[in-house]
Amino acid sequence: MIVPDHERHHRAFLAAAQLRYPWQFRNRARNEVAEPVVVEVGRGWHPLLERLFADVERLVPESQRGIFRWQRLRANQGALEIRFEGGKDHVLPAILRARDAAAVCCEHCGAPGQRLEVAGQHAVSCPKAFFERLLAVHPADPAGVRRWLSSQPDAQTDHPSPALIESALREVMPPLPMLNGAHRQRLQGAWPILRADFGERLRSLRIAEFDPASGSGGSLIAVMSVTCDEAAHATAVNHLARAGFSDLRLRLVSLADLEQPALANEPWACMLALEASVTIPRYQPGI
Repeated sequence: MIVPDHERHHRAFLAAAQLRYPWQFRNRARNEVAEPVVVEVGRGWHPLLERLFADVERLVPESQRGIFRWQRLRANQGALEIRFEGGKDHVLPAILRARDAAAVCCEHCGAPGQRLEVAGQHAVSCPKAFFERLLAVHPADPAGVRRWLSSQPDAQTDHPSPALIESALREVMPPLPMLNGAHRQRLQGAWPILRADFGERLRSLRIAEFDPASGSGGSLIAVMSVTCDEAAHATAVNHLARAGFSDLRLRLVSLADLEQPALANEPWACMLALEASVTIPRYQPGI
């Protein structure tokens, strides 16, 4: 089994799981060369996996345990990725329950959480874990981070205030992108595509996390009058890709989200829009 470089309790968790449910981790045949089982989750998800292992123990008949084996259980951008061999009809309900539970459980501590981004990396975090993730990408040296923390009255609480989280977000924002004329002209081409998808709901377009050297990549932030669902977002991403904008990460934020970024579904994107982005002028044909 591949053991990530986590703390001692992770190794203990893995050892206990293998001892209690050995057949779930065993090669299907002694002479079979199989990839080792990969288990890479934070401590907060250990109870979820323990329940999953117990459910599989209950659901898979002994006569079919020889064909079942875990392949991978890991946190992947805020989702519980599960791969296995055999026994799908028996174990699928338990796997779906585990994935649903992981979507609202902090990977770090197990408290209620939500999927949140920090510098391109998503994880399910409670407010304290999200705050700690922000500090981990703080651009200053450790002494600078400590000085900043010392000025924050509730930095050590389990429930940092939205104001503190917003302050931390500001501390770790990337620099404002520097656009030349060619950059602006290309990015303006996204306007008609998104207007066709969103109509008057689209209020403005902004660019952040942009690499001026390559002239590509970055976050295209669409400020919307209302919150849009995932299906609308996926459709717009597809249309942008077909039009040659597959290098841009589309982020949708609503005007309401911008009023309280720390409480939004995507605090990072909201703060990018407020603090670390530049406006893309509206597309005007013939000009």
